[in-house]
Amino acid sequence: MPSARCNDIDIYYEQHGPDDGPPVVFIRGTGADGTRWMPQVEAYKADVGCVIFDGRGVGRTDTTPPPYTVAQMAGDTLALMDQLDIGAAHISGSSLGGAIGLHMAVHNPERVLTLQLHSSWLATRGYAEYSLGLLKDILVAGGTDFYYKATLPLLFSPTYMAENFDALMRILAHMQANPATTDGLAGQIEANLTHDLSAEADRVQAPTLITVGELDYVLPPSCSRELHEAIAGSELVVFSGCGHLVTMENSEDFNRVTLDWLRPHL
Repeated sequence: MPSARCNDIDIYYEQHGPDDGPPVVFIRGTGADGTRWMPQVEAYKADVGCVIFDGRGVGRTDTTPPPYTVAQMAGDTLALMDQLDIGAAHISGSSLGGAIGLHMAVHNPERVLTLQLHSSWLATRGYAEYSLGLLKDILVAGGTDFYYKATLPLLFSPTYMAENFDALMRILAHMQANPATTDGLAGQIEANLTHDLSAEADRVQAPTLITVGELDYVLPPSCSRELHEAIAGSELVVFSGCGHLVTMENSEDFNRVTLDWLRPHL
């Protein structure tokens, strides 16, 4: 189980696929360990190297006291790339991972070859502030185990939950078996609540793909449209009938769309 010393923590990571070119560095969202990217890794690794990792406070990576910031977690990702001798990479982030990737593309453009922002947002205000604040309320009210259970209806579409209940319970079991610590989850939620790159997103130079589920209740399509409007030349794809975790709910279509977009840049 490899880990690397990055800033003040040891980060657990995995590398898959070829190592003869810049990889895709996948950055997961709030409270999610890196293995939730495996449906993408299995599809991507024939074309490009893949790096997945557990963020600060999650899974097999160290926890530090909250709060965390998006800038701090972007620094963790860059430090991991340094440890793995990755000068620049294709960055793919989901939710909080998208905020982290966006920060990297704005402040460290030389490290970001392409940028994928999935189910993400530009700044915490309005409805995003309400929904992300609700995540904090759930954690405070019930603790981490309850958090993973209670947030499922926010992460998946009603149709997926009803028609794939056994698979949903397996996903929940995986979440609860590879959780964030209480401090880690609280820290990542605080990073969500202080995120605001609205004055800087127009500095993104990397080719950018933005995707979102049509039925995303946490960060709805309006959040992705705001990103699309802020980043010149970006492309926006809305997945019909999907919730927040399109990467897991409809991995087949997600992988096809994102790989088709990425291949010309490899």
